[in-house]
Amino acid sequence: MPSSTDRFELSGSTLEAWCKRQGYTYTGADGQLAVQYALLGQPAPLLFMPHFDRGMVMMAMRQPFTVPAARAAAVTQAVNSMNATSFMGAWVLNTETGELFFRATVVALDTGYSDASLLHAARVVVGTSELAAAGMRAIALDGADPVKTVAAIQPARPS
Repeated sequence: MPSSTDRFELSGSTLEAWCKRQGYTYTGADGQLAVQYALLGQPAPLLFMPHFDRGMVMMAMRQPFTVPAARAAAVTQAVNSMNATSFMGAWVLNTETGELFFRATVVALDTGYSDASLLHAARVVVGTSELAAAGMRAIALDGADPVKTVAAIQPARPS
């Protein structure tokens, strides 16, 4: 079992061991894990979804609201704008269910992670979700303008 400083490849057992070393409360097994978390005061677990056959692990957070069909175009506009400036990961709107996710996929094959490097990748997903959740909810549920709202969410770009 790896220590906090050892390098490890991502697998079901190493993901579970990592969660235990971090002190996270989680459910699941075989690498498909849900780490308990909250956004906007609602449950929004950080999901680890392995695709070991492809040598990848996806981390995702579902936003704690459902996008009404009538607001899908506005949210899609916001998602496209957010994705255009993301360094890692992507916003995804499932227009059939109204579920909005932020997700990032990392390489699991022949790649050694430390506790800190895996935590950094997980923080990208959690931090991006935290940064944008209120604005994305305002676009989805309150009719906020996607252009103005995204401009307020995204950090200023250097000129």
